[in-house]
Amino acid sequence: MISNRDRISRALDSLISGMSAFVERELKAIYHDRWKDAIKSSFRDNRNPANSQSGAISWDAHSLLMVMWDQWPRVFRQKLTHRDRSLVSELRDYRNRWAHQAEFDFDDTYRILDSVQRLLQNASQDDAAVIAKDKADLMRTHFSREARAAYQKTQSTRRKWQDVSIYALCGISLIYVVLAFFGNQYWMIAVMVGLLFSYLAYQRIHIIPPFYYGPHECGVCGKIIYGHSCPYCDQ
Repeated sequence: MISNRDRISRALDSLISGMSAFVERELKAIYHDRWKDAIKSSFRDNRNPANSQSGAISWDAHSLLMVMWDQWPRVFRQKLTHRDRSLVSELRDYRNRWAHQAEFDFDDTYRILDSVQRLLQNASQDDAAVIAKDKADLMRTHFSREARAAYQKTQSTRRKWQDVSIYALCGISLIYVVLAFFGNQYWMIAVMVGLLFSYLAYQRIHIIPPFYYGPHECGVCGKIIYGHSCPYCDQ
């Protein structure tokens, strides 16, 4: 099962492959033969993508977004909008968190994929279709997991109230039998029976029982599992 971090890695790779030619083309249109010097001016360390031994630009997500942000006023504002600049700023922050091994939940992962897709679409790049597919897969996985959790919660609640109803019926029946067949002088036994079944019902309501399942198919990944949670989906 692909993790959120893997999805983000693929989205950043799509961003690099989809935007690098666009960025180079726009830089050449403004700076002409000095376009590599413009790239170098955006960096003050050894991360400069123009320092490649082969002479080609060695783009990564950090350098691509850095150049777009730094060269925005002169180069990219002609082709993209102010909203696109906000996407660049947002993706720079997410990329830094990704580089520092941060954990990403569903909301953050979907936001990153959506921002990458929008930026690629607005730059008229075909790689946006790949991100759209990953977004759909992420949504399907998330809502399948939510539906499975809701179903299990509903089933657990139903079984709980079924058990409480049985306890109540058994308790009332035993109390009636004691008082009807043995008389009111055995009221202490009737009280003890009532307290016992009241305690059992209270435990069943307030104590969460463990889940035990036989082999069944995970609703998300489709693999055979034996417990409440799927070890393949949780990796």
